Amino acid sequence: MKSNKLDRNKNSKTKKTAALAVLVLLSIFASSCTTFDNFKSTFFDKSKGDEEKVITIGVFEPQTGRNAKKGQEEIKGIELANSIYGSVDGYRVVLTKVDTQSSVSSTKTAVQSLIEMNPVALIGSADEASSLAAGEIIEEAKIPTITPSATNPLITQGNDYYFRASLTDSQMGQGLAEYACDEKGSRSVGIVTLKNDSSVAAMLDGFEAGVKEIAGRKSKAIAVQKEINPTEKEMRDAILTLQIEGSDICFAPLGTENLDTFFRIIEEREMTDMVFLGSRSWGEEEFITMMENHPKIKIVFPYESVLSGTDSTTDAITKEAQRFQIEYANRYGDEDVPTYNAALGYDSYLLLINAIHNAKSLEGSKIKNVLLELSDMKCSTGTFSFDSTGNVIRSVTLSTLKDGKPVSEYVSELEAKSEKLDNVEEQQAEAEEKQEQEMTTEISEDESEQSAEEQEEE
Repeated sequence: MKSNKLDRNKNSKTKKTAALAVLVLLSIFASSCTTFDNFKSTFFDKSKGDEEKVITIGVFEPQTGRNAKKGQEEIKGIELANSIYGSVDGYRVVLTKVDTQSSVSSTKTAVQSLIEMNPVALIGSADEASSLAAGEIIEEAKIPTITPSATNPLITQGNDYYFRASLTDSQMGQGLAEYACDEKGSRSVGIVTLKNDSSVAAMLDGFEAGVKEIAGRKSKAIAVQKEINPTEKEMRDAILTLQIEGSDICFAPLGTENLDTFFRIIEEREMTDMVFLGSRSWGEEEFITMMENHPKIKIVFPYESVLSGTDSTTDAITKEAQRFQIEYANRYGDEDVPTYNAALGYDSYLLLINAIHNAKSLEGSKIKNVLLELSDMKCSTGTFSFDSTGNVIRSVTLSTLKDGKPVSEYVSELEAKSEKLDNVEEQQAEAEEKQEQEMTTEISEDESEQSAEEQEEE
């Protein structure tokens, strides 16, 4: 019994001694040059000097909805570029992506949410109307932004902070005209378009102006010009006229389904020596699949392929294009062929990183000014310089199909320049009307989906 009592006293003294030792240690830390807070910071907290410096580039692209495929392709290019060039001037670059849902209203919300995260720059969008809708928000926030592929000239005109990596439709038309008249030497060009097709109006204007300038205004280089309804009869009539006039090149920016019929008639009339020019949509999977039905038809279209085609265009493929192609295959697999949109997404990121580095600042106005002063920067789709309206000035790359893949066919000798719009207010009004129609369509589609879901539940 006495032994237990002695043990308890011994334990009590031991605890008191330990507690006293802790107090002594704490008093030493408190009275010495190294305070307890400094000790805690040194041994338990991460040193402030070791904190990672991070900057954000926001990405607003349609990941769902009708433009999802295009948006996802651009994101693949952006993410690839970020994986290769993940830092700039000691800052790690973080991508913050938001889904615009292929919707104008959702785009506005998405861009505003990105701006609240204080990004140094933005990339987006693949959607024409969404890019246009985001413009006012971007300009007010003074954040440099690049749209990889949207071609509407109103997006950049009058907005000091919005830039475009792709060529406009008008510029593409100029490149096609040079190919037709200079490269192929055609003096009997045909044009076949659908009636009231506003989607190709700008490209058609650029093509016509280019042909007249190259061939001479008094020349009858444009021998046939037909606007047709998408019926087989009117297609046959137009093709007959092309044959009578001896046209060797035809600009025919029609859709996939209509061209399937159009090319079938061309084959029936044994006119496969003719070269057909079209829009950049001819590089999309649906069109390429359709062309498997028409292996003898030669087509050329604006498409900035990183795959070299003819020997004459190999020199136009930059080292960055070769790197893009190799790294793309490493990341996504050999079977995943890099698209026009992926390459433009990649280049948009490169352009911003380069501007941030050269600006030696994270301030939006300084980054914007560097972009405007950019000269002949080599990226995967070619060399870049911007005009005062934020549009790229460079040669037009045209592609053809080889073994079911778009490959480079021709690079224009002249740099295509975008035309400044005179009737901006009128075109802005048309764009706003189109946006309203799009929003109405979105609401109708949502209501239809909701109704279908309700019926299914019942």
